[in-house]
Amino acid sequence: MAIRKQLRTTVLWLLLIAVCVVGGLYVQGRKQPALPTTVETDPVTQGVAEATARYASGGKTALAKLQTQADASLAQKAELALVGLGDESFTRTLLGSLTQSGVSATFYVTGEEAAARAASLFLISEAGFPIGVRAQEGVYGSDDMAAKRAISEFVRAGVSIQTVTGVWPTAALVTAAPSDALLAAAYAAYLPTVAQPSQTLSLTDVAVADKVPALVDALPRQTLLGITIRDGSASANVGLGALCSALAATDLGARARTMTTQPEPPRDPLTRIYTTERAVAFTFAGLGNEAELTGVLAALDSTGGKGTFFVTREEMDSQAAAIKRILSRGHALGIAVNTARFADASAILEELLKAQETLLTAFAYTDVLPVRPAYGTATEPLKLACASGGFTLLSAMVNAVRTEDIRQTAAEPIVAALLPEAQGKLQRGAIIHFQMGHYQRSNDLLGQLVRLIASERNIYAIKPVMALAGNQSLTYAYPLTQELILPTVWGKIYPGQLSGSPITAISTRYIGIDWVASGSFLPGFTNSEIKRLDKTGILPNKNNYVFLTFDDWGTDQTITELLDVLRAHNAKATFFVRTQNVVYNPNLLRAIAAEGHTLGSHTHTHLPLANDEGNGRKFSELTEPQMAQLKEDLVTSYGVLESIAGDLKQGNKPSVSRLFRPPTLAVSKNGLAAVLDCGFTYAVSGSYTTQDYKTSSAAKLAGELQKNTKSGAVLIMHMSDTSIYTAAALDMYLSEMERKYADHPYRFVSLSEVLE
Repeated sequence: MAIRKQLRTTVLWLLLIAVCVVGGLYVQGRKQPALPTTVETDPVTQGVAEATARYASGGKTALAKLQTQADASLAQKAELALVGLGDESFTRTLLGSLTQSGVSATFYVTGEEAAARAASLFLISEAGFPIGVRAQEGVYGSDDMAAKRAISEFVRAGVSIQTVTGVWPTAALVTAAPSDALLAAAYAAYLPTVAQPSQTLSLTDVAVADKVPALVDALPRQTLLGITIRDGSASANVGLGALCSALAATDLGARARTMTTQPEPPRDPLTRIYTTERAVAFTFAGLGNEAELTGVLAALDSTGGKGTFFVTREEMDSQAAAIKRILSRGHALGIAVNTARFADASAILEELLKAQETLLTAFAYTDVLPVRPAYGTATEPLKLACASGGFTLLSAMVNAVRTEDIRQTAAEPIVAALLPEAQGKLQRGAIIHFQMGHYQRSNDLLGQLVRLIASERNIYAIKPVMALAGNQSLTYAYPLTQELILPTVWGKIYPGQLSGSPITAISTRYIGIDWVASGSFLPGFTNSEIKRLDKTGILPNKNNYVFLTFDDWGTDQTITELLDVLRAHNAKATFFVRTQNVVYNPNLLRAIAAEGHTLGSHTHTHLPLANDEGNGRKFSELTEPQMAQLKEDLVTSYGVLESIAGDLKQGNKPSVSRLFRPPTLAVSKNGLAAVLDCGFTYAVSGSYTTQDYKTSSAAKLAGELQKNTKSGAVLIMHMSDTSIYTAAALDMYLSEMERKYADHPYRFVSLSEVLE
């Protein structure tokens, strides 16, 4: 009993000493001289008296600063205002999360909380975090009496905080807009700032850690985020830790610097999306005036198209109404960046991340954002920034707005010069870019230009550019790498594969045609060898197969019309491609294979397998140099095909075959030997060549196809733009064959069904 009494006495003496010390610190901490009052031993009483006198001298004109936002210089998106105190274990864990993430936070407590959980408060002070006073809600009015009640509360809480930490609190916190009386009371109590959180969250809001990043994404910059933690638990600390991590990630400068220290290799901007989708992308930048935008939106509406509008971060602020208008019409956004304003890739990436964040928080825009330079071409730092940040960098296949047209007032001459009809329609996946605010004499011209290109130079849907890029079932990597190409396709064409007698291989692997039957047309072969060659072009089979084949190359409208007819009749064909110009339109080639057809080679540059010596009536053998050139050409041709469609299959067969068609159907012994020596399995001419590029009508061509149809027939047509009747004739022919032979139908299949 005596020991207990002695202990109590010791504690009381220690508390008395502490109060005296704190009182001394309180008095010394004031910037103004002490008031001429009687010195009290109670620091609360003395502090209240001094603060009340200070209020009386300053009144409502000396106010604490109201803080409703985090400081603009804060790198992270939000500053935390943590309300209340958890227990010692909770506080220790929370402080670890705050320190590790570098998140700025202030703890706000009442005097009672400071006394009840002094250990937690001491940990906060030791960790270096500011501590403020939490004002009671709903008890303050706007008169002097209210101010004096607030002064009393602030001082009492301040003394309690200072007793534990040795430091007077930095601010007071309220959750509702404070009156001037409250601001004056805070100032009088040496609390220079009153904080009012711009947003608040509960511990329930952050209880599910996986949902926290989305909460942070939705916060605007400079948020002063209030969270009550006095009832915090261990599970709540998990969510608070996730919140700290998510806020740390909003330091976009730090994130950009980290990302650019281990960058992906820079990539050149895309001028097209590598896709087989029947769509193009119209993009816009440099938001013009309201009238021009009205015309552009009307033009897109008239075509059913959806564009992509690139905006700078400055435009997100100055042109917010226009951006909301664009979004309300269902169009997409991208980021335009003025690269000249930024020193390096890291600074550019920071700008991109800030623009991405602004579009999310200010416009609730969550789609994937492409990037393009606001002016000029993409710089190397921009390429590096986009690669590091995972942004798709775009340019355009066609820049529709040209400097020389700045004073133009009519769209027709612009389109005629920019997209001549002879060049065909826009390619699938093409990006067409329109710079807004360019034309000096017409606010309507850009809309007219959009409408004219969409209606007269285009056969495809107009979609947002990232909708095309994001359609993973139709996009592909170009050129395909070896890892993507089927093993049965990769590198199968190269010289040196023919062994033994060439005539033995040629006699079994050359499918000829009836008019290539004599020595004049078959140079290099002896008469006895000519007798061994096929001259029918027929592929015998028991399934009533007919083989539709198309040679050369064409543009989107011509080939797409052929594909539409074949699809409508469930017919498959073999396309023998002259590959020299395919690299300018890889999407179209891949689309052929994606529709279920077979690709074969028709050489790269249309090199013949025999030399024409007499106007198509007499041919001579290839020389050794010509054979070497042909072999190089064949390897190149196959390489083009495999680089675009080498990963695709038709059933269990690759779309890229090792079938070959001789240009002009002329052949020689050396020429055919070169083809087979490179690894092609068959050189296929056919049973009937339509010469459709010079037919006079679709009906005539359809009739010729019908007349030459039999089981095993190999029908030769062309996909070139000069074959203007081929698609219509093919539709007429297939329709008639379906009607006429309904009981015993022909099956139109690719050559790979019977030739391996």
